Order: sequence, then structure tokens, then C-alpha cells
Amino acid sequence: MRIALIAFLTLIALFFYMQTKNNIQLRYNSWSDRLMHPLDTRLRYRIADVDSRFGLSQDQVIQLSKEAIQIWHDGMQKQLFVYDEHAKLQIKLIYDARQDDYNAFKKTQQNLDTEKNNNQRASDNLNVSKSSLEQMQRSLRQEQIQLQADAEILNRQRMSWSRIEDAQGENRQRIETQYQALKDRSRRLENNIAYYNQMNSQYNHQINQHNNNIDRYNHNVMQAQNRFPPREFHKGVFMGDQIQIYQFDAADDLRLTIAHELGHALGIKHNADPQALMYPVLGDQDLEHFKLKPADQSLLYTR
Repeated sequence: MRIALIAFLTLIALFFYMQTKNNIQLRYNSWSDRLMHPLDTRLRYRIADVDSRFGLSQDQVIQLSKEAIQIWHDGMQKQLFVYDEHAKLQIKLIYDARQDDYNAFKKTQQNLDTEKNNNQRASDNLNVSKSSLEQMQRSLRQEQIQLQADAEILNRQRMSWSRIEDAQGENRQRIETQYQALKDRSRRLENNIAYYNQMNSQYNHQINQHNNNIDRYNHNVMQAQNRFPPREFHKGVFMGDQIQIYQFDAADDLRLTIAHELGHALGIKHNADPQALMYPVLGDQDLEHFKLKPADQSLLYTR
């Protein structure tokens, strides 16, 4: 009896050894699952804790996790995972200072982008104002030159006719009428020059204000760079019996983060393709319509 029991236990141990050797991910399934489903090589997982501060319900995270495993199923043309409420492997969304830091970084980046866009619009408007003022200046200069030329001609005519006719003469009267019209043109020119000077003064004030805004923006960029230095943003970690996720941007980002960490549960490590799922930093991937890359598939084939 004892020998039979030892033989039975040995067979079970050998079974588990061979099962795990061929399917590394099964080490993270419970013993009972492996006994009850001896031919099922899928890795069982469940969504455990979801901190409400992430703004997602547990059902939403479960759905995202199912979309995450579908990335693997589509890419490998086989079932590798299954959701199981009683699974040993747990996925937890843990909110801590890392998500707070990321939210602060994202808010700062949004503010800087808004500030940059405002400065660009202001710069475009100033360029239009500059062109308008330059055109106005050229027009005023031409009017001034024409007015001086007309005044010189009229003064010569005035002097010539003053030697021939008295003040009541027809030509003297015509010249005086033209002279009054010239004075009216001169006053309008002076008013236009005054308006130009006013607009130019406003333009210079806007230039100074714009330069101050640029300086403030550059200062804010430097502050942001000091507060948020370049670094790898690790969004989660695989710990054997659980996956902890503590940072993500939106649903698409979380979906890929779950798929990435489940990849580690399959026994594969990182690769060097920035657009692949198993690249150590999520950022350059097509988050919304992601498909496994050859670099990801190769890792699974050669694990």
C-alpha cells in the first residue's frame, strides 16, 4: 500500500514536472486547477483589487484584461490565458505616489502645451500686426513725399502769380483753394501718423509682453524638467502570484500594460523593439490597435 502511494505521488510529481517543463506558465496555476484540468495549458488569472482613484470599475478592468489576452491569442493563434474568478494569479491596480506623480506630470505637460500654443498664436498675430504696420508706414511715407512735392509746386505757383495778380485774381484764388486743400491733407496725414505711432506703441508693448510670456514659458519648462527628469515609467510589475499595476494613462495604456505583464507570466522577458509589446517601456506602441510584433512572437517561441 505504501509503495503504491509512493508510486502514485511520484507519478503526480512527474506529471507536474513535465507539464511545467512544456508550459512554463502553468507554475502560476493552482495545484487543484492543474489536477482538475490536466490538458488545459492556459494560464488562469483574475482581477483582484482595483483602487477607485483610478476611475475604473472592476468590470471595466476585467473587460480590458480580456482584450489584453486577446492580443496574445490573435498574435499566437492559440489560447494562452483564461479569466477565472478563483485563479491563483491576481492582477491588482494599486494607486500610490507614482500615479500621483504621473498625473502631476501630465497636468504640467498639458499646461505647457496650452502655454506654447497661446504663445504661437500670439506670435502669428504679432507677425500680422507687423506686416500691417510696415504697410501703413510705407503708405504714410509715400503720402508725406507726395505732399511735400505738391507743396513745393504750389509754393512756386503762388510766388509766380503773386507777381502778376493781386490777391483777388482768379489764379491767386485757385491757388489759395488748392493751398487750403493741401493743409487739410497735411492735417489728415498728421492724424494718420499719430494713429500709426499709437498702433506702433501698442505693438511694441505687445512685443514686450510676448517676450515676457516666452521667458516665463522657458522658465516653466526648466522647472518641469527639474521636477520630472527623463526616466523610464515602469507601469507595473509581475511578482509570480500577482501582477501589480500602479501607473497608466488611459484605458488603451492599461490594456497594453496588462498584456505586457501577462507576457512575463508566460516566462518571457523584454525585447529591443520599441514598438513591440515586450519592450521595457510602453510609449511608441500603437495603443489603440496593437498587434503582436515578430519580436514578441520570437520570445514565446524560444522561451
